[in-house]
Amino acid sequence: MSLSRAIALLAVFLFLPQFLHAETTAERLLLATFKIFNPESTSTGFLVCDPSPTSSRTNVLLVTAGHTFAKAQGDHIFLVCRVRDAQGAWQRCDHKILIRSSTNAPLWVCHATQDVAVLRCTLPPQAAFEALPLNALADAQALANRKVSLGTPLFFLGYPYRTEANSAAFPLLREGVVSGYPITPVKTYPTFFFSAHTFAGDSGAPVALQAAGNEPPLVVGIVITRTQQNDHLSSPEWDVTFKRDMGLGAILHATYIRETIARLK
Repeated sequence: MSLSRAIALLAVFLFLPQFLHAETTAERLLLATFKIFNPESTSTGFLVCDPSPTSSRTNVLLVTAGHTFAKAQGDHIFLVCRVRDAQGAWQRCDHKILIRSSTNAPLWVCHATQDVAVLRCTLPPQAAFEALPLNALADAQALANRKVSLGTPLFFLGYPYRTEANSAAFPLLREGVVSGYPITPVKTYPTFFFSAHTFAGDSGAPVALQAAGNEPPLVVGIVITRTQQNDHLSSPEWDVTFKRDMGLGAILHATYIRETIARLK
């Protein structure tokens, strides 16, 4: 084989979308989850397949908390993508994504009443990822079919205080159980608590049902807030507030992600 042909084949390999095999449900969700950062806003986001019939594989929907984009300054954020080299080693790839137009108009879509946003974007062709199908987002019927209620085990993937699992920028997996009751009907209870420590940087993290094997993840919602106990002490000379994590996070039902996607034009 000539040197020029070898170089051409290598280029094709490097810039083709990477198809990955995930061994577990958690790994499938991991491959869809990424860090979003901007000087004023760092959060977690995950990918859903773009339902547009003309979309290519690298055209995806980025789902995160609405305040992620609202707080970001400027016209772009970075999505920390991941790539694999010819030897199979993972590397990070910071990918710039526009979030505002030249007239400063937002390019994302927010839900009318809830803290969730969806942005159409295109990933670099060499990025390694798995976008979730729309049916991976649990609606009320899916919650009923799986009997999701008090004590149901959940897991989520995020970036607490911007922490990355390694130099390739994979998210961190943590677990909890549904702590609030009842959690349905969704219109009455748009959010519910689960027993997990959540921190700044976890906003937008996908929360899914624990599952055995390699079945597709069922995302029940996204992390939107953390819960703290604030103790205020003061004297004539000083004023101090101690903030203590309560080990509770709030989840926004995935139904509202579906409703936000439906607002896309």
